[in-house]
Amino acid sequence: MSAIHYSEYDCEASGNFLTEASLARQGFEIRVEKAQWSGSGTALIETGNSCLLRLMLPAGVQSKPNCGSFSSHDTRHFQPLGKLLFIPHGTAFHLRHDACDQKALVCLFDPNSLGVLGSYRWNWQDNVSEAMLNLQSGYLQTYLQRLAEEVTNPGFASELQTECLLTSIALDLRREFIDAPETSVSPPINAEKLSPRQFNILRELLDTTSDEGRSLRDLALACDLPLRTLSSRCKNTTGMTLRQYAAQHRLQKAMALLADPRLMIKQVAYEAGFTNAAAFSAAFRKEMGITPEEFRHQRQR
Repeated sequence: MSAIHYSEYDCEASGNFLTEASLARQGFEIRVEKAQWSGSGTALIETGNSCLLRLMLPAGVQSKPNCGSFSSHDTRHFQPLGKLLFIPHGTAFHLRHDACDQKALVCLFDPNSLGVLGSYRWNWQDNVSEAMLNLQSGYLQTYLQRLAEEVTNPGFASELQTECLLTSIALDLRREFIDAPETSVSPPINAEKLSPRQFNILRELLDTTSDEGRSLRDLALACDLPLRTLSSRCKNTTGMTLRQYAAQHRLQKAMALLADPRLMIKQVAYEAGFTNAAAFSAAFRKEMGITPEEFRHQRQR
């Protein structure tokens, strides 16, 4: 992985960084890191070929949020940074900090080196947005918190678990900033969306429930909503109906399971929520352009 290039250009003393835990493999590097600045200053952060995600963790001492900008050294154009921020690869990011101690999960990853993601074009440059500096995404925060736990206390198949989480994270970021659906009619401004809690329930049940019909009913019950209302709010939140979103989520889960060569295709089909291997293969080929067997072969190669 390419390391972050960090250079102070307006500070008497550079920041001090201490890595508490880390996990690095081909395509990604993740670390839980403490940063300390003794005074205020400005820095340039360049990520090279890697994308960067940073999630602030508890235990930091910070009077007010740091600020940043993609486009200017001029601090008048800086905006406060959120708990979660994203810096695409090949992007120069300018940071303005005060004296503070903070703890964060720093995640560097290259989508082109993460399995099937390498078959897509990742054109972030034409889609850089100030919204990346304060991502309002409960499920991305949940994924990154799970990554922090995995790096700090690795468990069984930790590398595979980490790569699966990163694959989902990268796809969610792509949908939001590269492949956001364009519609001729905008939804009403007051259109009701899923709350962060409801959206987390949606994702967790889709991860743990293998039967499609049961999962949709369980989702509606767990979210305390009628099924039709849940589907409508899912459409307002994700741009897809509940059934479409569930189908896409099952395919993402299947791609992660196919990384384990010990699982037969029919086992992957069942665990991902398909009724049989034939239905799974047909849906996978329609979406990906290749069969599950071909996908697994490419990944292993």
